[in-house]
Amino acid sequence: RKPILGQVHYLNRPYALVVSPTDFHWGKYGWEDELGETYNFEEAKERLYSKTERLIQMLPYAPEKIIVAVGSDWFHVDNDNSTTTKGTPQDSAGSPAQILMSGFELAKEHLEILREVAPLQVVCMGGNHDRHTSLALMMYLSATFENAEDVEVIVNPSIRQYIKYGKSLIGFTHGDKAVRKLSEVMATEMREEWGLHRFHLWFHGHLHFRKAEEKGGATIIQMPSLAGHDRYHHREGYVSSEAGLSAYMIDEKEGLVCSFFAPVA
Repeated sequence: RKPILGQVHYLNRPYALVVSPTDFHWGKYGWEDELGETYNFEEAKERLYSKTERLIQMLPYAPEKIIVAVGSDWFHVDNDNSTTTKGTPQDSAGSPAQILMSGFELAKEHLEILREVAPLQVVCMGGNHDRHTSLALMMYLSATFENAEDVEVIVNPSIRQYIKYGKSLIGFTHGDKAVRKLSEVMATEMREEWGLHRFHLWFHGHLHFRKAEEKGGATIIQMPSLAGHDRYHHREGYVSSEAGLSAYMIDEKEGLVCSFFAPVA
């Protein structure tokens, strides 16, 4: 039999694309002289736009829809004191109000880019840096796209979200809670849907690097972060993570079939 190299053609099978700029840490600040790299508003925005564009260029054809998980440490701080949800002080590139208001607009602009490719389904995941402000982001996006037929913002304050697509049951969470028992949690919280779907997938962030494992009947995907370092990460030695943005192709009938990665050069 002759090899089929050069005879590849696209089947245009329906698929959903999962994208999440998790752990974006909008408002995080890092000084190049101290850390070896700069991370501020300008650098963060450039990374988000350029890597989203790069992922879009990689797609073989348009998805049926794009599932976008927002929140999940989208914001670096959660209150007027420039601290995380638990009260840990952070190095910030701007005031809390500036971070919040500009972060709202940036999230909207990012969705506007993605909706040019396919209709959107938006879920919100509260992070350990932005448990509260991510809820505000969810409500802002819900109001912004209230009359948009091609954008569905799921309004749900739970830290775990579920979406059904084809033969896949897909879970989303930040990754700082119950991450070691996500399979059991899905099987319990979504007992009926678990039995009705062949594929069980989890997407989470929190640790800023890529990882995938199968556990307890589910495939658990840990997504990377676009963010640069700050003093805390640098001093703790968290310098090996490859920053970037990932996307995941969920075939309607075959589940997770491939992933794409746009690294920060």
